[in-house]
Amino acid sequence: MAAASMKPVDLGVSVAHVEGRNHAVEAYRILLELLTVGTFAPGTRLPGERALAAQLGVSRATLRHVLGALADAGKIQPSPYRGWFVADRKWVHEPNRLRGFTEVAHEQGLKASARIVRNELRSASLTEAEALGIDTAEQVIYLERVRQLDGAPISVEYSCIPAKRVPGLETVDLADQSLYGVLRERYGVLATRCDYELQAEPATGPVSALLEVPRGEPVLVGYQMTYDQNEQCFDVGKQVYRGDSYRFKASLFRF
Repeated sequence: MAAASMKPVDLGVSVAHVEGRNHAVEAYRILLELLTVGTFAPGTRLPGERALAAQLGVSRATLRHVLGALADAGKIQPSPYRGWFVADRKWVHEPNRLRGFTEVAHEQGLKASARIVRNELRSASLTEAEALGIDTAEQVIYLERVRQLDGAPISVEYSCIPAKRVPGLETVDLADQSLYGVLRERYGVLATRCDYELQAEPATGPVSALLEVPRGEPVLVGYQMTYDQNEQCFDVGKQVYRGDSYRFKASLFRF
């Protein structure tokens, strides 16, 4: 019986090896670019190693080194007996940069959106009042949103803002807008500093439903107090991230 012919793979690139240039580096660059521009969608399986190696003009041994390097970079992940799969996109948090969810998504070439769970006026709790420097008799805007990247739930955001500073915010549609962008443009409130604390916790019932994860599964919770241009706290809340969709990135220094 004749062997089945291998189905060709068209990566849409022309591999022209340059004398003196490492073929593995070329293959890595090509695959990284294809992954970056979305030629292979998150969660999809890459073509087989034999077909990929042939298309890239490298040996299978070289290709395995390339795929391993891409896995180390978080771009793909292996599945035993099934092949290599494109890693789901992760939310990359750089703690030394104060950026809103929408801003970071735009920088990473992703589409940010939100599903509003609650956006309402209520009285401040004792803890909220103390953090915000207001009286418990004063009202706050309480905002709860499920944040999504390319339609997939990534986190649940909770914000508490003094109502007197943002009149009418509860009527603003924040499904496709940056909260900090609205605060800046509509109310003149500029986020300049944030005290942030991150810890792992088990997902509660409400959170597990919103993030579509099993109850009790580890999630990452970031507690935050954000300050304006006058060093006054205007937002106290937290973000709860799916554990498989969050990556912490920082530069560490020895003092």
